[in-house]
Amino acid sequence: METGMHKKPRGIDTLPLMLDGKQADFVFKRMRDVHPDLSEADHKPHRHEYYSIIWVTSGKGSHQVDFKTYPALPGTVFFISPEQVHHLKMDGKHDGAVLLFTADFLEQFSSGTRWLRQSGFFFRCDDVTPLQLEASSKPVLEDTILQIEHEFEKKQEGYLELIGALLKIFLLHCQRQANQQAPVHTERHRSASALVKRFKDLLDEQYAHWHMVSNYASAMNITPNYLNEILSAETGRNAKDMILSRIMLEAKRQAIHSEISVKELAFKLGFEDPAHFSKLFKQMEQQGFTEFRSMIRKKYS
Repeated sequence: METGMHKKPRGIDTLPLMLDGKQADFVFKRMRDVHPDLSEADHKPHRHEYYSIIWVTSGKGSHQVDFKTYPALPGTVFFISPEQVHHLKMDGKHDGAVLLFTADFLEQFSSGTRWLRQSGFFFRCDDVTPLQLEASSKPVLEDTILQIEHEFEKKQEGYLELIGALLKIFLLHCQRQANQQAPVHTERHRSASALVKRFKDLLDEQYAHWHMVSNYASAMNITPNYLNEILSAETGRNAKDMILSRIMLEAKRQAIHSEISVKELAFKLGFEDPAHFSKLFKQMEQQGFTEFRSMIRKKYS
């Protein structure tokens, strides 16, 4: 008879931020020092309870974030939110900087989670791509990283406050470069883009609770028709499509990385009737949940 000790965990592994066997709020690592110490759980796709910034400075590899795979090349900066499932694989010798920090660290010592959301690098996990640094921006970022590393190693009085300030400086430089690389928009377009961003932020927060377009429109103090008009013009997709896609993203994450049942998943995603969720999944993915799980696991195994 199989005991509980031998059962596979039902959900996706979620890893807390640890330092020397204890939970921490901020950790700095060099990429070259990370992989030799990884546990079996770390080698599998997983989530974190914290934010991650990974700046690849040498070597090459790939970074799977949810169902997208990006090349991990020198000059690439990845921004990973707590809810994202990711797996970084580097080939041969490599290096870079890894900044890990919790929401508590942001609120107490740095810019806060609200500012982080406004930076555009985190959240909206289905459309935030890595930043490819230009050569001109690297010296100042390298200097900032060296200061963070020094403060983290020495741990002198006030070091967390200094790291918090340096973290914001690092992100501000990244944000400046990202804005320089983005096309110039009119004031009207910027207003529409801000509305789209607000919707996507709400969607990532509430997708398991709010399934109706009217829920989001009400929270944004606009009409459902206007929300659909802006989203369609800016993204080519209406609100309902984006809500369903976000629900399906989480469903597919759970399909590949957990042992959760269809019934359990339906309730987790806010469906009172599991049959309704199963029908929706088949409609969206052109196959049932069980068939999808089998297919996707073969693909990623």
